[in-house]
Amino acid sequence: MLEKIVRIPEPEREDAVMNFKFPPPPASGHMVAKLDGVAKNYGPLTIFSGFHFEISKGEKIAIVGPNGAGKSTFCRLITAQEAPDAGSHAFGHKVACSFFSQNHADELAPDQTILETVEAAASRESAPHARNLLGCFLFRGDDVFKKVGVLSGGERSRVALVCMLLRPANFLILDEPTNHLDMQSQDVLQRALVDYPGSVLIVSHNRSFLDPLVTKTLEFRPGEQPRLFSGNITYYLEKTAGEKQGGVGVPPASSKTASPAPISRKDQRRAEAGARETRNKLLKPLENELEALETTIAEFEAAQATLTAALSNPEIAADPDRFREATRAVAAITSKLESSYSRWGGLSDEIEKVRAKLGMDA
Repeated sequence: MLEKIVRIPEPEREDAVMNFKFPPPPASGHMVAKLDGVAKNYGPLTIFSGFHFEISKGEKIAIVGPNGAGKSTFCRLITAQEAPDAGSHAFGHKVACSFFSQNHADELAPDQTILETVEAAASRESAPHARNLLGCFLFRGDDVFKKVGVLSGGERSRVALVCMLLRPANFLILDEPTNHLDMQSQDVLQRALVDYPGSVLIVSHNRSFLDPLVTKTLEFRPGEQPRLFSGNITYYLEKTAGEKQGGVGVPPASSKTASPAPISRKDQRRAEAGARETRNKLLKPLENELEALETTIAEFEAAQATLTAALSNPEIAADPDRFREATRAVAAITSKLESSYSRWGGLSDEIEKVRAKLGMDA
């Protein structure tokens, strides 16, 4: 199909389309939200007990930890969507909260168009930015007139994210916002959040997205009390790696003192070779697949841009057969892109988990 399309130069992207700034948020007090001695249980499972947390105006904090450790529960508690079993929750003076989670995509009205959906969510001040922001998140041209009901899961998630960003708020909670976003859209969102003067909590495994943005990291571990680190993800990983190294070789408490047997250079080399072999066996296939996938995504994005531009070519538009063929090709390449974005996110998470398991920096 690509070979039959007349190649035309890719249209220049307008700078305005690829940049987004939040409208000035309403002013709030210094204290934004606070959990005081909070406990939360699900049956016999204790998620929190005696947990204290406070976020102040302008702070941007990453929320990290394995699945099931309590990150989503924390987000529901801090936004007052769920009540604690013990302790208290309080918002600060004039705090306006806006929360994005993957579940919000399922709550969109299927009979509305994309544009109608985001305009209904926007304030009067942010409504003029709706088309611009949709363009930043891959909804361009006539795409904005599609019904929400025909969108893929990834597309609905991006619409829900745009709706959340257009609401006037001075406290944002983002649960895995980079899922289903291409690199360019992630960059747009990251730059906007860096300049955003309000407070932000972000649940994500995406280190490159978080590092330039956050100044604190809140870690969740199953069965442990959450810990707050005063630094970004790189700082957090260095600190936790240091903790692991500091605990290596510490003998258990015993009534007898024993001298450890010396490790020969040969045994040390064998252990290092074994560790490298384990890393290569677990990580290398994932990293190779991720690298190949990023190349494929770049090729798909270039093909999508060429095919989309071809639809506006007068010669193709005037030929029903060629126009239908080009439309089918655009739909096919878009479907492949959606699958590739989803796999890219899953692979990135999997690599992060393997690295953490092996005690490596992400």
